[in-house]
Amino acid sequence: MAASAKYNTWVHAGFYSGLQKLSVPLSSIFITMILTKDVLTEIEVGIWGILMIATSILELIRQGLVKNAMVKYVNSCDEVDEKKVIAAGFYLNTIITIAVAVVLFLITPWLAKVQHAASLKEMLYLLQFGLLINIPFSHFEWLMYAKQVFKGLYWTYVIRQGVMLLLVAGMLFIPFKQPLYVLVIIYNIAMLAGTIMAYKFIKGFIKDAFVFSKEWLLKLFHFGKYAFASGISTLVFRNADQMLLPNILKTTIFNAYKGIALRIIALSDLPSQTLGDILFPRTAHSKNNSNPSVIKYYYEKTVGASLCIITPVLLFVFLFPKFIILILAKESYFPAIPYLRVVLFTAVTLSFLKQFGIIMDSTGKQKHNLVAITFLAALQVVLCYVFIGKYGLMGAGYALVISHIIGFIVPQAMLYYY
Repeated sequence: MAASAKYNTWVHAGFYSGLQKLSVPLSSIFITMILTKDVLTEIEVGIWGILMIATSILELIRQGLVKNAMVKYVNSCDEVDEKKVIAAGFYLNTIITIAVAVVLFLITPWLAKVQHAASLKEMLYLLQFGLLINIPFSHFEWLMYAKQVFKGLYWTYVIRQGVMLLLVAGMLFIPFKQPLYVLVIIYNIAMLAGTIMAYKFIKGFIKDAFVFSKEWLLKLFHFGKYAFASGISTLVFRNADQMLLPNILKTTIFNAYKGIALRIIALSDLPSQTLGDILFPRTAHSKNNSNPSVIKYYYEKTVGASLCIITPVLLFVFLFPKFIILILAKESYFPAIPYLRVVLFTAVTLSFLKQFGIIMDSTGKQKHNLVAITFLAALQVVLCYVFIGKYGLMGAGYALVISHIIGFIVPQAMLYYY
């Protein structure tokens, strides 16, 4: 009975977490279909992809410094300190977001220049409003993760992604001279809609939860500084090729091809992300994070479940890439097929690598995770410089596969040792 109850809990959490995670790539796929077929040129699709990378960078900075620490301590602190932890997470999130917004504002002209994307300048300025909206949105989201309110996360993302999809679909009927700028405004509006929905699910948790505690603010920061550095390294590891492609090849069109492939990879990475969201709070719990046999059990189950789901999907994509691309875009994106087939392998290694990072962070080994992922990030940058210059877009694929093979071997050796 106890085992049955345990699995029922996982199934319930996994159901809503899976739906929430599925809503993001699915809506992104429909948005991509609209943009690539009727709204944007290939060059503009590449610029939009660069902006999405910028939002990922900003999100990872805040998640690294706040999210993991907040989720860990909400699940491991004494009950009397819980409100202080929640408040410290909000204040730290606000400080970091404002600092990031200022830095972004100052370097925006330089970014647009090095990425050979003039439109990116105004787009990043418009994004500043979204950053402010993202302060409450991200805080509510992380609190729902910590409390495992996956139903609330599901509805929050349904509203956010649904609003964005509907407004983007409206661009099919209303021609705009500057569609890229309109897309950023839509992104900000959708973020606001998601924030309003999220508040309905967490308002009980944040009642009287804004008491300032310097002790907990510093505690979250010191825990998060390692996760933050790991997050930046992870971002470099996973996106160095996207940032270097326009810089080396002097055009954003290859980012458009790569973006199509990444949409497909994102879908295959969905099971790993879903199970990872369930895994972190459980392994961070005080009764689990010092028990190697429990950690081992959770790791094996999450990776095994991920691989069972994604393997047939990857095989289908490898065999029928034209069919997949014609669904997402049009024939002009066929140059992405060789790259797509090469990088499909990385979806398998990501299942191992993502859970490795979660296990390291939740068990207090953030430094070990930082060292491993920083090494892989540096390797990825070097490989990209070498291979992109020689082989173009395919060079980015070769670099990614080599770094992922090493990224499988090193973490597995570390997990075996610990």
